[in-house]
Amino acid sequence: MVTNNSDKSISNMAVYNFLLPGRTYVVNELKEFLTNDDPESAVLLFKSNIHEQIIEQSSWDVVPIVSNYFTSFNANNKKKLFECCETILNIIAEKCNPSETVLQFLEQIESLENDTKFCTMLKPVGISFNKLNDKSKAIEWCVGTIQSYIQALPIPSYDKSDSNKNKNIEETSAISHRIINLYTYIVSFLQSLIQELSLTNITKQDIIFKEYVLGLLIYLLGRPFCYLYEDVTVSRIRDQILKLIFHLAKDVLYPLNFVNDRSILENDRIMINKDSDEKPISGQLEKCEILELQEIVPTLAYANFYFYVITNEALWIKLPQVYHPHYIFQAGIALVNCLLKEQDIGLISKGLIFMELLVKRVEKMSIGPDKLELKIYVMLLHTIINVMIYCESDSERKKALSVFHEYIINIFNMEARYFVILYLYNTCYHSGVLSLVTGLVKTSIIESLGMTPRCTYFFGSNLESLLKGACNLPYGSATDLVEISDEIITTLNLLRFLLIRDRSNETGIWSIVNMLEENYLKPLRQGIDLCKAHWKTKIKDLEEAKTKNKSHISNETEADKKVMLSVGNKKLPAMPIAQKLKFSHQVLCGLDVMESLLIRVNESLLISRVLVRYQSNDNIHQEEQHESSNEETEEEYEKKTKRKILIASMNFVPELGWSRQAISAGAESIGYPGIIHGMFPNGGAELVAHFYSSCNNELNKILKEKYEKIQADPAKKVQDTGKQICYAIETRLRMIIPYKKNWPQAIALMTLPPNVPTVLANLVTLVDDICYYTGDRSIDINWYTKRVVLAGIYKTTELYMLQDNSEDNKETWKFLKRRIEDVDQLHRIISVTSDLQQPEQALKQAKEIASATIITARNILGWNWYR
Repeated sequence: MVTNNSDKSISNMAVYNFLLPGRTYVVNELKEFLTNDDPESAVLLFKSNIHEQIIEQSSWDVVPIVSNYFTSFNANNKKKLFECCETILNIIAEKCNPSETVLQFLEQIESLENDTKFCTMLKPVGISFNKLNDKSKAIEWCVGTIQSYIQALPIPSYDKSDSNKNKNIEETSAISHRIINLYTYIVSFLQSLIQELSLTNITKQDIIFKEYVLGLLIYLLGRPFCYLYEDVTVSRIRDQILKLIFHLAKDVLYPLNFVNDRSILENDRIMINKDSDEKPISGQLEKCEILELQEIVPTLAYANFYFYVITNEALWIKLPQVYHPHYIFQAGIALVNCLLKEQDIGLISKGLIFMELLVKRVEKMSIGPDKLELKIYVMLLHTIINVMIYCESDSERKKALSVFHEYIINIFNMEARYFVILYLYNTCYHSGVLSLVTGLVKTSIIESLGMTPRCTYFFGSNLESLLKGACNLPYGSATDLVEISDEIITTLNLLRFLLIRDRSNETGIWSIVNMLEENYLKPLRQGIDLCKAHWKTKIKDLEEAKTKNKSHISNETEADKKVMLSVGNKKLPAMPIAQKLKFSHQVLCGLDVMESLLIRVNESLLISRVLVRYQSNDNIHQEEQHESSNEETEEEYEKKTKRKILIASMNFVPELGWSRQAISAGAESIGYPGIIHGMFPNGGAELVAHFYSSCNNELNKILKEKYEKIQADPAKKVQDTGKQICYAIETRLRMIIPYKKNWPQAIALMTLPPNVPTVLANLVTLVDDICYYTGDRSIDINWYTKRVVLAGIYKTTELYMLQDNSEDNKETWKFLKRRIEDVDQLHRIISVTSDLQQPEQALKQAKEIASATIITARNILGWNWYR
């Protein structure tokens, strides 16, 4: 056997030495033909059978010479020469040893000289690959070469600055075009390899080859492809890659196992090796764990790939439905975490969409505290928080806020949720985030109190631990309350809710009120006083500086520097005195809100302690009465506050309409913060309802005074009923005139189905008052008829007035008079005299009038919908 191998080596060496002069001749001829731009002769040299044996032995010399002609200049200006070189390499790939040519071609690609050379060399590489029997080694080199080339590609940057906008658009477009062009060639190359791969009689080498190709396909979906704007062309390439992946892999969810392993390794920051010693790549290849390697498929590539797979319903239904949702969710959130850590807005958006869908596909509140041992569950929270705070896109910050809330509320059960919230209190320091966390505590307590039997994870000692995190003043009364105002306001709302809702100490809040008073409420009271005194002093200094600047305008900058504003020991940026004053007043307003809430919390404490004394005296009846009166006091206080705000808001309706903005402006005008419009969930509709009610009350007073005067003076009793009605309707409609411009908006708001009952109630009150004070005392069918007729007249006149441009709306009042005169039976219906017709005839005529009027009124008022 040894003798035969030796003889064969000697034979090959002899052939080589024999062909050496001819080989030199062929190489020199090739150089001369290409230098002299004679492509036909160069191709003929290789197509001829004369030098076939020489060509088979000269690939190492020919490939470098020919590949140097693959330039963009030759591709555009010397197409025949370029095509000649392509043909020569294809012949080399067909005739020469594939195990050698693959290495030669890949060596030329590694030079990374230009894209033209890279794309052109892929075809002969594919030809050589298809000739190989064992592709497992060559594919490793090929994948590494292609990945190195892709990794060196630039990433499109989206500079939003106006100065570089045009230049950036051009550069980004050029980079995107280059990436798309390269991906087109690479995908085409991989398609040719996959077509030659048999998926039936698969050997071990075929499995390795398939895994490498699959890994490269997933890799292509990572950097830089994931940064591209997904237009039609990019989507087409993406779909081609996904199609090839699904063709190769029967179970595309299998690599999720590797994602889970990576998240465990990364989160624990330890290296877990299966045999305690680090295995070489060759050892890993033996187990076909190629897709597990970070250098083959980075996590970002997996993240983008599974984003497409899991969020696309058409692809999702093709997946094996045997995996547990928790398994997919755990791997999914690791990929979401990877996407959200990127700086690119597009990838952040993908991560948030991915997370929303993962949450929907998991059973609500099904993750228990045992899962929290995997740090990825809490690490994702910090990543989402970073997006909420620091992301440049406002829409993505809002979406991250929604995802944060849904993740905690819908994924974790009550026990796990408690540990997550406690963890956030211990690890987060941003005031806005802590405010959100306190809001989650309140939501969880409400849910717990609504469960039967009660869920106690947010009660007792657990509640005490949470409140220690929420009721936290880092420096006691010396804490800068402006810096942490968000969390203080939310915490005070939580305490007030607990004190009002839990009178029986079911949550255990009354067991810790003394601790809360000593450690939080009293220092907070002192802190508010200190802060208000500080900012009032600042305002006084700024007012003095402003007064001085009126006479010395040039010294304004110097005066600005003297009065510095700071929050949390950080100086605010330089700003004019007027802005400093505005900011200072806003701070004082916020402190007033804080103080108001603190007062309400202390009131709740006082009231409840009084109740406790009643309980100790066993006077249960008196206790219930006292509690009822206290609840009424709370309701009355809120009603009075809302009424004050609505009255003030009416001044802003002409400018801002019947809107939340008008309510906010009204609240601010009387010293309340603008955000208090949240007390009015129906927004502008509540403002319209208030106006309706106020106007009806005012008209009632006017009609009542007039009626009493008539009753007091018998000489004035004889009056025309029609004129009285005309006067009442005109008086009521004149109240709308100051808001006539915005009244169509009010009508539109009140015709919405949720607001219709309020409109009908106000309209019924109006027509009933008019009928009563014009002498109606009927108790039969006439009672309904008169009011429907009057409602129709009022609403038609109201609509007419909106289109009336005459002076003092004279045409409207004429229209009103005509409508009353048209109802010729109105006087006989309202006035009870001896001139009435027979009851049967009057009833029939009243029904006819009522029927016609009801149809008109129903169309005007929007009553004609189908129920």
